[in-house]
This record gives sequence, C-alpha cells and structure tokens, in this order.
Amino acid sequence: MVTSTEKQTESFKSYINVQYRYLEGIGNYMSSQDLFCDNNLKLLKSVKEYTKLENIAIIDLNGESHYDNGATKNVAHRQYFQEAIKGNRVLSDPLSSSVSSKTRVILAVPIYDQQKQIVGVLGGSYDIGDLNKIIFKEVYDGQGTACIISKDGELISYEAINSKKFINSSNVYDYFKQYQVLSSKQLSRFKNNFTSQKGGYVVIEGNNKKSYMAYYPLKINDWMMCYSVDVNKAKEPYTFIIQAEYQLLAIVIVAVLVLLFTIFKLNNKHQKKLIHIAKMDALTGIKNKETLKSEISTYLMSNKEKTKGALFMIDVDNFKTVNDLNGHVVGDEVLKHFGTILKNSFDEHDIVGRAGGDEFIVFMKNIEDDSVVKLKAEELCNNIRSIKIPKFKGNISCSIGISLYPLHGYDFKTLYSLADQALYQTKDHGKNGYTCYQE
Repeated sequence: MVTSTEKQTESFKSYINVQYRYLEGIGNYMSSQDLFCDNNLKLLKSVKEYTKLENIAIIDLNGESHYDNGATKNVAHRQYFQEAIKGNRVLSDPLSSSVSSKTRVILAVPIYDQQKQIVGVLGGSYDIGDLNKIIFKEVYDGQGTACIISKDGELISYEAINSKKFINSSNVYDYFKQYQVLSSKQLSRFKNNFTSQKGGYVVIEGNNKKSYMAYYPLKINDWMMCYSVDVNKAKEPYTFIIQAEYQLLAIVIVAVLVLLFTIFKLNNKHQKKLIHIAKMDALTGIKNKETLKSEISTYLMSNKEKTKGALFMIDVDNFKTVNDLNGHVVGDEVLKHFGTILKNSFDEHDIVGRAGGDEFIVFMKNIEDDSVVKLKAEELCNNIRSIKIPKFKGNISCSIGISLYPLHGYDFKTLYSLADQALYQTKDHGKNGYTCYQE
C-alpha cells in the first residue's frame, strides 16, 4: 500500500506536469503577439471551454491580469505570480477554504518570448479534488479515501471515493489526537515524517474499525499524498496487501499510463483546436486580423526567391447603408457571404482573412503574370454582385485596392499602405470596382 501511494504520487505529479506543458504551449503561442490582444483574450475563453481550468488569466509583468470572463485586476501581490515571474512553474496553496467539497488551487507558468525572456504569466484555477478521484479510483476498486495534507497537518484536498469520510476535522493531527486513533508515540512519529517529508503508513483504529493510511511526499509545496482504506474494504489482512502489492501496482501503473497518455493526447488535440479557433474570425470562418498580419509577414520574410504576389484590400460598398436599411443581422449575412466567396475564389495556399468591420485582405501567392491579378479582381467583383439575400434592400458590391509584391514593396506594412491608397482611388471613382496601385 505504501508503494502504491508512492506510485500514485508520481502519477499525480505527472498529471500536473501535463497541465503545465499544456499551459506553456498556449503561452508560447500567446507570446508571438501583444499579450492582451483580442486574439489571446478569445483564446482564454476557448481554453476554459475545452479544459477543467477556470478563472484563466493572462498576466503582464506588472501584475495586470485579464480573465476569460472579461474581468481585470492586479495580482502583483500574489505569491503565485511572484514565483511564476521568476521563471518557476507554480501550484499554489488553496487561496480559500473548500466550498461545496471543492478545493481550488492555481496553476501558473511563465510566458516566454522568442528570445527566451519572460513577458508574462498564464494561469488558471483547478479543482484538485477531481484529480484525487482520477488518480485513485482504480485502487482497491475505488474503495477508500484520497487526500492531500500539508506538513502542518492541514487538509489541502479531501475526497472519499465511494465511501464516507473518515476524518471530520480540517487538521489531521488534531483529529488523531482528539479521537486517540494513534498513540502519542505513533502520532509523534507521524508528525515527524510529515515535517521531514518521509513516506510511511499508520494503522488507524477507532469505532471498532481498522484502516490503513499510507502517505508519501509530493515534493510540491511540502504536501503529502495520502490514501486510506478500511481493512474490510481491502478484503485481506495488511500482510497480504504488502505481498500482493506488486500485482496490484502492475494494474495501477498500466491504468495510470493509459490515463496520462489519454490526457496528453486530448490536451494536444485541444491545444491545436484552441489555437486554430484563435486564428479564425468567428463570423466569417476565415483568418482574423492578427493571423493575417502574422502569416503574410512570415511568408514575405521567408520568400527568398521573391516570387510574385499581390495584396488585395476589399471593402463592402456602403456597408453602413446596408446595415441601416436591412439591420445588422442581414449585414452579418453579407459579411459571411464575402468570407465564403473569398475563400472559394483563391487557392488553399493563399492567405485570406477579415481585417475587421467590412474590410477584408487577401495575399495571393505565386503569380506568373500581372494580368492574373486583374482577372481575379474582376472575378471577385462579379461574384460579390451576384450575392442574393432574401428581401435585401439595395445593392451589394465591393471596392478593391491592390499592391504587387515585390514591385511595390517587400513587407506587409508597405504593401498594406499602398493597397489602401489604391482602394481609396477606387472609392473616389464611384466604387464597385478595383484599382491596382501605380507609382
């Protein structure tokens, strides 16, 4: 039983490490842009949706934190922030007493930029009691009690798994002393082991019952992982438990390995899904502004051969009037149609997205001839004019401005500025058409 608790302790730490790695992966993505940009704040909500973490927050170097629910506050005084900002992974002590049988702690990790400099902290709260159930539910058919206890005897987390609680006090030392379930000598040895972080077990007798309680140091915050099981539940004398431990451990270890592998795969899957969601514009299903800028800039910097390309800036004509005459719901439908048309009009390797409002951007790659650009612009204008929405009042059209790479510039900022100038030339000439920038 002692060995089992030791192994489950390692499983607990492995599980926590998986959560750390998951948060670090999200943090690495977040560090590539402004910490509090819309992209990252949106990602926080997705993390909450797909994990058991709650109150998830991005925190800058000054302690300013933005939460998944939109709340903001300064946490510079919090110990978990002060530790994480030093480069440490943090599993905090409970910030408040257990509520509704839940004990929430904070997991936090530093966020590093590409230069390996700490730029912030990512953290969230976690119900550590759920983890006890996961780790111990296969041990002795889930009959027993799992708990985490501080070196001072305080209960950090307490979960009776398919059985009633055997401790009705917030402090184990006080409970053992009050009900005299251990002799003075046994209690003294028990306290010394906890203080010095040594594993072991005790035989607890009281109320005509006999239980075995094994404990082992977590090496996290001086906590001890404990597991108690009634002799009758264990079905065999304790001497047999020790002899049969290796057979039991083989089952437990396999179960835990499968559990950890499953958690790791799910977290990786969720992480990829979260990052994908964060890159997309929720309304139109194409890339959002931050992703557009990042992907186009990355492509331009990596295009050593300077293969020809074109940056399209596309605006919905008279979009305010569209909303005024038809309402914002119909206006959203117009934007969705734009997104679909753009996605279907360009190749998969082209970069298509919505920059915000009624403005769309496309970077068309691998252009063999400039005439292709004009044909594509004409095709877009025709497809946009063909949008049909029931009971729509007015006409739907677009204005396009185009800059050419590398003819007009080598970076996103330059191409964007020149395409914008061309776009306004189109609008000055009556809209519903396109203009290619000319020096």
